[in-house]
Amino acid sequence: MGRFTDDMTQLRTNLDSSRENRVAQQNARISGVSAQIADFASTRARNGQRDANARATFVAGNANNVNRMLNTFHHLHQLMGKQSRDERAAFVNGVARQTRSLLNGFHAAHTSMAKHSAKERAHFVGNNRKTIGAFINEASQDRAGAHAVFFGTAKKKAAFLV
Repeated sequence: MGRFTDDMTQLRTNLDSSRENRVAQQNARISGVSAQIADFASTRARNGQRDANARATFVAGNANNVNRMLNTFHHLHQLMGKQSRDERAAFVNGVARQTRSLLNGFHAAHTSMAKHSAKERAHFVGNNRKTIGAFINEASQDRAGAHAVFFGTAKKKAAFLV
């Protein structure tokens, strides 16, 4: 049994040695992972601070750019508004001049037409006066004749009608 006991002792020694090696490797891995985690945490903290500063700089730069753009837009808007105001005033003044010119032309044409057509109007009014006077006389004579027929004064009026 000596050999068997020796083999068992040898196996026990190998198992203990193997376990110690595994524990040592496991402890080495644990310390390595712990060191990596600590390094990662410190790197992350440094990078986080640096990234926070970069983000703050980026946001501040964007805010400045937006403010600059808004100021430029406002300035251009003011310039365009002033230019549009001036253009509108010039347009209105131009339309007013054209309207005055047209009104003066219409007035001159009306005055000229009135002078040229005065004789024609006078002739027309005279003809209307004669025609209307003739109609009035004719209606008056017809009424007098009808009155004479109905009321018996036909002999006196008949001489007047002729």
